[in-house]
Amino acid sequence: MKVLTYLINLDGSHKRLENAKQQLDQIDWPFERFPAFDGRGKNLADFERYDDAQARSILGRSLLNSEIGCYLSHYNCAVSFLQTDAEFLVVLEDDMQLSSDFKVITSQLLDFLYTNNNLEWYLVNIAAKKKKLAQDITQFHQHTLWHAYYFPILGLGLVWSRKGAEEFIEKGKTITMPVDVFFQGWLSANGKGLGVWPALVHPADLDSDIWSEATAKNIARKDLENRDWSYGLKKKTRMLKNKSLALKHLSSTK
Repeated sequence: MKVLTYLINLDGSHKRLENAKQQLDQIDWPFERFPAFDGRGKNLADFERYDDAQARSILGRSLLNSEIGCYLSHYNCAVSFLQTDAEFLVVLEDDMQLSSDFKVITSQLLDFLYTNNNLEWYLVNIAAKKKKLAQDITQFHQHTLWHAYYFPILGLGLVWSRKGAEEFIEKGKTITMPVDVFFQGWLSANGKGLGVWPALVHPADLDSDIWSEATAKNIARKDLENRDWSYGLKKKTRMLKNKSLALKHLSSTK
């Protein structure tokens, strides 16, 4: 079994890189630094694959250039992964804090996924903040692997299958929403998302690169996003749709 680990890191984010590298080196977990796509400072029109009209129709707002950069970073990870012969890809964002048992549990998780060929899955969230509308699959000590029918928001720690990466590259070509929002909608619809609880990766106490522009300009988040009147309604509608899809998957298994 061959496993790759990509650590997404912006050029110049030395503190984040050093913090993440220290954690991974300490547990002897091999990784490659994956240069993040830096969308900061770019006009939305400069992103060829971004559809602003569609984004506003779905979200009630435009994406931030840094959000598009985050999306493209994850997309490029999937593309790079498929150019290798590895079976699995672990993707970590550099503003992460690993749990004390990350290596042991992640290794057991990967072994389980490798030997259980009948389990159909695309993506595992190992940084879930919550466990909702889930069905347990198996347990590793105090951690549970589950069908994440309502796929958790937060792309801090992920595990890709090759099939999942292939589907993401195909389905996610056009950018209309933040990448974690795309993952939730996509995987709640197809039921091929998994999760680990408690989480193996947690947010570190570091400033967000996505909102650094708003902080620097002293602009409120909602103003930077250029939200319209429908933003709140569309968010609630989207979440209800995803939960409804998740409930269908959950009920079909009983």
